[in-house]
Amino acid sequence: LTLNSTVSVTSIIGHINLILVAQCPETTLERWNSVRDHMNDILNTIQKNFRFPQNIHAIAIDDSKIQRKLLGKFFDFMGLGPEQCTILGDGADEIKGFEDFVVTFMNSHKNDYVFMVVDENLDVVDESSGTDESISGSVCVENIRRRLPYELERRLFALVRSANDSTSDIAIYNDRAHGFLPKAPIRREKVVETLAPLWLKRFPPAQFGDSVAYENADDSESITSEELACSAQDIAHKLIEMDARFNTDDRSENWRWMHDQLHELKGDILTMTSDASMISVLGMINLLLGYKDSILITEKWPKLRDRIYSVINEERTSSGTVQAASSRWTKVKVTLKAKSSVAETGALAKQKRRSSLSHSFQSTTTTERRSSALSNSIKSVTTDVSDMSNL
Repeated sequence: LTLNSTVSVTSIIGHINLILVAQCPETTLERWNSVRDHMNDILNTIQKNFRFPQNIHAIAIDDSKIQRKLLGKFFDFMGLGPEQCTILGDGADEIKGFEDFVVTFMNSHKNDYVFMVVDENLDVVDESSGTDESISGSVCVENIRRRLPYELERRLFALVRSANDSTSDIAIYNDRAHGFLPKAPIRREKVVETLAPLWLKRFPPAQFGDSVAYENADDSESITSEELACSAQDIAHKLIEMDARFNTDDRSENWRWMHDQLHELKGDILTMTSDASMISVLGMINLLLGYKDSILITEKWPKLRDRIYSVINEERTSSGTVQAASSRWTKVKVTLKAKSSVAETGALAKQKRRSSLSHSFQSTTTTERRSSALSNSIKSVTTDVSDMSNL
């Protein structure tokens, strides 16, 4: 009776009243099945007719250019216009100024709702000093919520989006923000279906009269079932960029910086439409993330890079659009090999700078022998992952 929607509930209330006067269990069960099915139909209709309110603004932040592009499409799938959306994360200034931006924005939009999607791992590079820093997106959300007065915080709906989705990780996101949004492909028609229950939980219509807008959906109107996903071409260009960075950028001597790059690649791959063959790729990335030695990461990177390219090229080859795209993919492959060759040539100078460090790894101290044993162990595991991927 308190359901806020345009769907009539008169019929189902009648069925519930019939259950209340039923005398035998068989009749009660039969009428309950009817009520349950009818209620499911109503909920499906409500979900189909659900619309976000006009006074909503969407704010997102991600340090990946690919993910920022996908977030723009995500908000479009929600039915929001460009004037309602702000996507940040392009550079240190936008990331470090994110908390202040949101607090200022909400103070100037006190009667509106703000939907926020925040990447968990925001990597910042200070160009002036060359130092790297990783900022937690969920901590940013927690800080924003603390800085906002109650009447504004209650109009904020913030989700943390991350490739790290363990039970403990999600528990942290739920504590600091209002929920978790996985990095995974999603179809246009599933976006509102996924968000509607979360939105209604955060903004119950009984408490927020203008938090939901319902429109009768036109069944005759066809909607293209487009998928929000990273493309194989996006990943190919990402590999080219990372290959150059790992072999020529001075920061590649910092394993933490290399981890940041691998985390970003992992997030992009998780939002790519792919088959189970990507499981081996994710396993190889996780193995590299276990290294705390930039030299070892540099040595293993070509194997991971070639494996990823092999997988995405196989998927493109098996698709129906391969003939139209074959010449383009040939160019991408040639470019990848050419740039990799240039990068590897540039890496010789970096390896010379590292020669003294590499030499020290071959010394016979107890600590270094343990490091060598650990390296051999991890190499063995990496080989197993590669073998698994070829099954």
